[in-house]
Amino acid sequence: MKKTFVSFGIILMCVTFLCSQEKTTETVQLTLKDCIFKALEDNLDIAVQSFDPEISSFSITQQKEKYWPQLSFGYSNFNYNYLTNWAVQGTNYLDRTFRYNVALRQEIITGGQLELSLLSSSSDTTRALTLVNPSYRGELSLNFTQPLLKGFGPKINNMEIIKAQNQLDISVTGLKSSLIQKVYEVEEAYWNLVYYIENLKVYELTLNQNLERLKKVKEAERIGVKSPLEVLRTEAEVANYENSVLLGQTQVVTYQDRLKGILNFPTDVEVPQSIIPTDRPVLEKIDISFEEALRIAYSESPDIEKSQKEIENTKLDVSYQKNQLLPQLDLSAQLWFPGQSGDILVYKDNNPYSGEVIDRIQGSRIDSFKDVFDFKYKNWYVTLNLTIPLDTVFSKSALAKAKLEEEKKLLEREKLEKDIYYSVLEAYKELANREKTIETATRYRELREKTLRAEEERYNLGLVGNEWLFEYQRQLANARVTEIKAIIDYKIAVAKLERVLGTNLKNKNIKFREYRF
Repeated sequence: MKKTFVSFGIILMCVTFLCSQEKTTETVQLTLKDCIFKALEDNLDIAVQSFDPEISSFSITQQKEKYWPQLSFGYSNFNYNYLTNWAVQGTNYLDRTFRYNVALRQEIITGGQLELSLLSSSSDTTRALTLVNPSYRGELSLNFTQPLLKGFGPKINNMEIIKAQNQLDISVTGLKSSLIQKVYEVEEAYWNLVYYIENLKVYELTLNQNLERLKKVKEAERIGVKSPLEVLRTEAEVANYENSVLLGQTQVVTYQDRLKGILNFPTDVEVPQSIIPTDRPVLEKIDISFEEALRIAYSESPDIEKSQKEIENTKLDVSYQKNQLLPQLDLSAQLWFPGQSGDILVYKDNNPYSGEVIDRIQGSRIDSFKDVFDFKYKNWYVTLNLTIPLDTVFSKSALAKAKLEEEKKLLEREKLEKDIYYSVLEAYKELANREKTIETATRYRELREKTLRAEEERYNLGLVGNEWLFEYQRQLANARVTEIKAIIDYKIAVAKLERVLGTNLKNKNIKFREYRF
């Protein structure tokens, strides 16, 4: 009787514990999809990493800015007081010059530069023998420079833009990898929590069955049909399942806390929250061949895309270093149209040496621009400059380094493909094994159910004692738990295969671009 009171005391403690939990815990029901979106939206690591693509996109814009036209303005004021030893000009004279200019400069994709400039200047002097004073000058010029060997070509001059674009793609693939991994972590934690909840239900069901049996055995013992030994065995079996239920409750709480940690649940709430998964462990088999899985992995894996962009960057570095070994051959050309005007001084007897100005024919700054825009005076020149740097003739260390980096990235790509191959092979085999395990676990559970029903009939007829009944009951409970575990393991194996293939975002209808910026 003492053991009977102890067992009922344990039952009372369990009921009290569950009631207190219901009063002090807030239940939150979540589907797997709810958990995935909550984990992606509230995860700080992903929030931090989502800035990388945006930063990289601004790097592209920054590199492209070199092709924006550059507009410049200039102004200068010169005031010179000259001493002279030429008696005709006097002991000294004063020159005052004002200059204004505006220029539009444009970098071109081949590495050259175009510049269109307009200049206007005026000068006023006290120097003798001057024929035009003040004088006005204008000039329209077009300058063109172009490297023909070193620094030539769109590929070389757009290298930083292309590398910035590749870096953006690398940042995006890094974010995608994090999302894929986070989705897998949520799935694994969610289905493990489902397993321990279902596991607890099995033991709670078996406990309730044994509690009902205990009542019947006690009543049978009271009227003399059953012996006290059978009551004792039944009480021991009840205590055993009570212990299993308590252990199961602890495991459920542990895996709830693990899932809450992944979902970034708040820790400073007054009322603790308890997650109740609403998705049931329903078996949904997938049909895919290993060859198809491998093809998908090579095409969808963000690691493959990242590796490809890194290889492209190293190839660009090699091309650039090869170009830097070439001599510097620059083509320069200029076309300019000057114009001049001012006040023409008329000296007595047309003799400037007389120093006597008898008339002044006025000119203006606008007159100087008439000659400019009428293209009256056409001037041009073309030059070629060749520079051979000796350091590139005798040393090619930069090119050798770039080639080694390229070889390294190619080897890393080869290793990555092998790693993906074996990862897909492992996940594929695990999935196949889990599928077979479900079949055997289901067949074993059905056999245990039939065996238990037959044993219950023999027990009711008094042919066997309850110790055999309890043994078959334990075997059935274990068979049910094993079947549930097999289904959960299969679902986790599917999640693992999707992670390796890089398809879990697509399969869960998660729009990746929403998490890019």
